[in-house]
Amino acid sequence: MQKLLRTLISHNWRPGRAALVGLIATLIYTAAMEGDQRLFGNRFSDVRFIQGMIDGKGDSRSSFILSWVIHILNGVVLAEIYAAVIKRFLPGPNWLRGAIFGETFIVGAWWLTPLADKYHPLIKDGELPKLANWKSFGQNILRHLAFGLALGLLYKDGQKAQEGE
Repeated sequence: MQKLLRTLISHNWRPGRAALVGLIATLIYTAAMEGDQRLFGNRFSDVRFIQGMIDGKGDSRSSFILSWVIHILNGVVLAEIYAAVIKRFLPGPNWLRGAIFGETFIVGAWWLTPLADKYHPLIKDGELPKLANWKSFGQNILRHLAFGLALGLLYKDGQKAQEGE
């Protein structure tokens, strides 16, 4: 098992740097989310989505705070996965690697949206718009592109950082 982990995890992985970049990329994602809600006229919010999964209503202060923590931690965890494992297997310059990672993540998860539309309490109640449509897909493509570009541009692994990339 340890040999597999040593093979899988990049020797140049910088966990502290990846966590910081994940935080920054999540803040950029969140800014894109706020902007695309106005641009598309679709008020889907990832934070409200998480909040609805926590308490089913999305109206308590504690679930609001916890949903923000989960949203940020999700971005940090994705950045760690990108930095530790995925980045070195992707083609092209860093910005392209990050963009591929962000877009692959959302396209890979998108098949779950009909389930969210059917079972998520805030979507069922009409407090959040449905996800399984082109408008929501477009929003998520933009959000994850912003996240991925930030990740690719800001994360420098150990070897590249030392070479002055």
